[in-house]
Amino acid sequence: MDAYAAAVRTGRILVNAPTAVGALGGVYNNLTPTFSLGCGTWGGSTTTENVNYTQLLNIKTVSHRRTPPQWFRVPANTFFNAGALENLRDVECEAAVIVTDADSERRGVVDLLRSKLRTRHVQVFSEVEPEPSEATIQAGVTLLNRARPDLLVAVGGGSVIDAAKAMRLFHEHPEKSLDDLTLPFLDPRKRVADYPRDSHHVRLVAIPTTSGTGSEVSPAAVLTVGERKETLVDYCLVPDMAIVDPVLTLSLPASVTVDSGIDALTHALEAAVSIFASPYTDAFCVQAARLIFDALPRAYDDPGDLAARTDMANAATLAGLAFSNAFVGTNHALAHAVGARFGIAHGRANGIFLPHVLRYNAGLPSKFMPAPGYSAYVAPEKYAQLGRVVFGGREPDESRHRLFQGVEDLLDRLGMPRSLRSVGIAEDEFEAALPALAMTAFSDLSNRTNPRMPLISELTELLRLGYAGGEPRAD
Repeated sequence: MDAYAAAVRTGRILVNAPTAVGALGGVYNNLTPTFSLGCGTWGGSTTTENVNYTQLLNIKTVSHRRTPPQWFRVPANTFFNAGALENLRDVECEAAVIVTDADSERRGVVDLLRSKLRTRHVQVFSEVEPEPSEATIQAGVTLLNRARPDLLVAVGGGSVIDAAKAMRLFHEHPEKSLDDLTLPFLDPRKRVADYPRDSHHVRLVAIPTTSGTGSEVSPAAVLTVGERKETLVDYCLVPDMAIVDPVLTLSLPASVTVDSGIDALTHALEAAVSIFASPYTDAFCVQAARLIFDALPRAYDDPGDLAARTDMANAATLAGLAFSNAFVGTNHALAHAVGARFGIAHGRANGIFLPHVLRYNAGLPSKFMPAPGYSAYVAPEKYAQLGRVVFGGREPDESRHRLFQGVEDLLDRLGMPRSLRSVGIAEDEFEAALPALAMTAFSDLSNRTNPRMPLISELTELLRLGYAGGEPRAD
């Protein structure tokens, strides 16, 4: 009977019952009584049920908009402030792999970690380059497959921590592919990409040596594939422990201090107006922005100012906690596209576009980003609220203006380039790349949570403004 039912393409099969009466239901079986049989699409019908009054009713449904439940997820443990690295001594392990970059290894960071780990079975992978490539990830996975560690320690900037996240993912689940896991989505909770849900057998400890990316607490990993950046996003990527020790940032050169600091500020400003923003993320955005506006110039002027470095380290992680739950927006989409194409540091690319995107999001949208929990366009109001806390102002327009001017003043104060032209990109090279840059930015996952849905033409205009620089234009 099962084999017959599986093989025959029909809407109903009767077992030991007369067909003439049995198919009409209600006598020899529990089919709905009827005088009209639905034969399904096989026979040109809309149903395979026994047709009765329920198929003949006109049912009117009144559906009310509802706000779906949101979430706020963070690593299990985050240790911070000077001396936080000592907490590494409490992590039990039998074998460990340290993931870092060549410069950090030369500066003695690896030796410092070795002295605090509770095992002598330590191997080092120091081949991570800025904006790690797919080949680098595969090389790291090969080492993990050979070493079989129970602890992975990522120490370095965002690229190092992102690489370690991807290495652990593909080490534990070699059946997964980058193409499948980077499929685009609107809601990270509802998508086709099938990320693993089982518990990790390799613990990941993230130790940032810069104050900017927030990768130590985020569910994202940005990789470079060819001339484009791909983003893995899922909470299975979040490190099990974050150790944020500002002492590790004291030796950063001024350029890295500034680039990473502006990256952190961009995280806070974009998460604040994201369609997934919430009172939880807003609190982190405001505090992160307040700390950065105050501490980043001090760390720039005096690299050895531990108080300023501490504020920046904490601000970067706070901004990371915010965008880990609210995500970012169009500013990052533009920076990803331009950074991958022209080799510009991520924070620097963010800074070039930040004044323009702030005013773009504060303008009247031509198209809204669809989201069930975002029922009104409140980006201008959110900017005003943040500006009021950090810079004051009585009226929303005044507070918003002070915030935007504060960003301009900070970029100038730190000597950040204000245009793509000023970093040495030739105009003909930029114009030739412009159509591809706009399409790359449009398809970037970061756009999915921007409050304003950018059109290709609008992204093209923002790219042109970023290239030429000058006074940002309001809509």
